[in-house]
Amino acid sequence: MNYKIFCDESNHLYNDSSDLMVIGGIVCPSEQVEFVNRHIKHIKHKHNANCELKWTKLNNNKKEFYDELLRFFFASVDLKFNAQVVMGKSNLNHDIYNEGEADIFYYKMYYYTLQHLLRPQNNYNIFIDYKDSKGGKRARKLKEVINNRFYSQINIDFTIIHSHESQIMQLSDIIIGAIGYKNRKDIEKKSEIKNYIIEKIEELSEFSLDYSIPQWEEKFHLYKLHTRTN
Repeated sequence: MNYKIFCDESNHLYNDSSDLMVIGGIVCPSEQVEFVNRHIKHIKHKHNANCELKWTKLNNNKKEFYDELLRFFFASVDLKFNAQVVMGKSNLNHDIYNEGEADIFYYKMYYYTLQHLLRPQNNYNIFIDYKDSKGGKRARKLKEVINNRFYSQINIDFTIIHSHESQIMQLSDIIIGAIGYKNRKDIEKKSEIKNYIIEKIEELSEFSLDYSIPQWEEKFHLYKLHTRTN
């Protein structure tokens, strides 16, 4: 079968203000991508929310919109989500483990995120959000590692896009943003709309976003990695 995976990340920069990082993605059968994108646009139009979906630009007056959007995701048998949450990223020793480059660790986490979504004998086109000019080189290396992991019994390609080009990637951004916000310990969580979305995801998934979800859960899964100081 042919699938497309739409990935995004939150707090992924090594020197940003947060000590956690979230990388996640939504997988969808290729033949359903157009329908899903059109349906998300329909929900946007219905609620007069036609701008790009971003966790950093939520609308406090659009609770019904976010409610319907998330209900659509959890009701769709075609959509599955997985994320990796790295806690304590300042503890990471990139000089020892990542050839001195935080970027290498970033793509390692992409590998573990994708591993949960990939199955042998399938074809995948993986869309990742534009990060910097090194993205193409890193994506080629990631493709090589994944092919080795699956003994070349999988066919994958990477496409680098901007998030405004994909409704599914924007939905991924909302879910990833919610996971990151719930797990941050360094901020006061006063945002009513952000807390509303978190509560809605937890209600629909039946899991708390600040704990790892069992490996066998395929619809909605996240794994928390706690780093330690040396």
